[in-house]
Amino acid sequence: MLRSRLHWIAIGLFSLLGSSTLLAADSPLYRASGTPVPLPNSQTPFSEYVENNRRYIRAVLQRDYFDEREAPFGSGYSVDDVVAMRAPYQISPAASCPSNQTRVGFLLIHGLTDSPYLLSDIAASLHSQYPCALLRGLLLPGHGTVPGDTLAMNYQDWLEITDYGVNSFRGEVDSLYMVGFSTGTSLSVRYVDAHPDDDLVQGLIMLSPAITASSGLAFLSPYLSWFRDWLSEGPELDPARYESFSVNAGAQFYKLTKDLTDPQFTPLTVPVFMAGSADDSTVNMSAAREFFCAKTPSEQGVMLWFQSDQSDTSELPQCVGVQELPSAAPQYSVVNLAHTSMTIKPDNPHYGTQGDYRMCLHYGFETQEYSQCVNDDTQAVYGESGLGIDGRYDGKLIRRGSFNPHYDLMFEQIVRFIEARQ
Repeated sequence: MLRSRLHWIAIGLFSLLGSSTLLAADSPLYRASGTPVPLPNSQTPFSEYVENNRRYIRAVLQRDYFDEREAPFGSGYSVDDVVAMRAPYQISPAASCPSNQTRVGFLLIHGLTDSPYLLSDIAASLHSQYPCALLRGLLLPGHGTVPGDTLAMNYQDWLEITDYGVNSFRGEVDSLYMVGFSTGTSLSVRYVDAHPDDDLVQGLIMLSPAITASSGLAFLSPYLSWFRDWLSEGPELDPARYESFSVNAGAQFYKLTKDLTDPQFTPLTVPVFMAGSADDSTVNMSAAREFFCAKTPSEQGVMLWFQSDQSDTSELPQCVGVQELPSAAPQYSVVNLAHTSMTIKPDNPHYGTQGDYRMCLHYGFETQEYSQCVNDDTQAVYGESGLGIDGRYDGKLIRRGSFNPHYDLMFEQIVRFIEARQ
């Protein structure tokens, strides 16, 4: 009886999510790529972890993308370029740094269906500000290769690689900051919740914080996986991330975050910096604000709340540390901030104002609107999914936001947050 009821619930969710074109059954992109790089054991040097992943990612990309068609991500991207965007990495302290200096580390954790590239600007800014710091970027299992690898990934592996990442800093730094984007923020919270006595971690930096999904139907995703594999399928043109979204990806995110909104969740003792958009269509930012006010030492933290004329800000919790800021930036044709925009600088060569990638697939690939959205800067604005009416805002097409016009302001606040703890 229960399974029958869940069947009809899942069918209802299927209808609410909408149908989409079925994937080509013989495409290697939508099947598991093979035996993945094993999770590193606790004794694996981080440099070895990086090289193992780079080697595996390159082999999969070559076989399933570059051997299948010429320039799959455009003429400007070789297989080595894409590996560099998707692989984990380490940025070591500058050679001139004194060995007796107080050492700080940053562990960067990307989001769901993303790659370390989504935090590459943050990493570069941190390295410039703190040249003697040690920075490491993780790759979550199931990412970096082909979207088919998301069909069998699980959140326990993400928790395990997060533990490995934190532990890799022991004996190398005196203090550590966990820097997360989206799902990476959930993993940071889960880590400090599970290790309340770990005094290595001095703060969490949470960008587009993912406390729970924006959809109230997210809890159904584990059941929907009984009936279908994919929620959406993209042409996979972005060298930095997957454009297809599997049911299992949503299910694993739900399982990772389902306890974070529990009233009984133990408040964190680690100071938190948050920055997010009130218009975010991917995660529930009201829940993130409630979490900041109720479950973090907000008198020691900061939350930048970017809001626009379209934001629904009614009945929001108020507490010390929350700064409400305008998100619109007419000089960049930005109406409001998208979930995907928070960590990217306006001059980013891939996602920035003059970058080579535009998020326009909501118009359908190879349609006239898609082509105009991608190519005509005069007839497009940037904003979150759902902006405007019938796919237009004041008569213009809508590119989903891919950069943050307030990046410099946000990073200045991140530095102040860190400096308050040094």
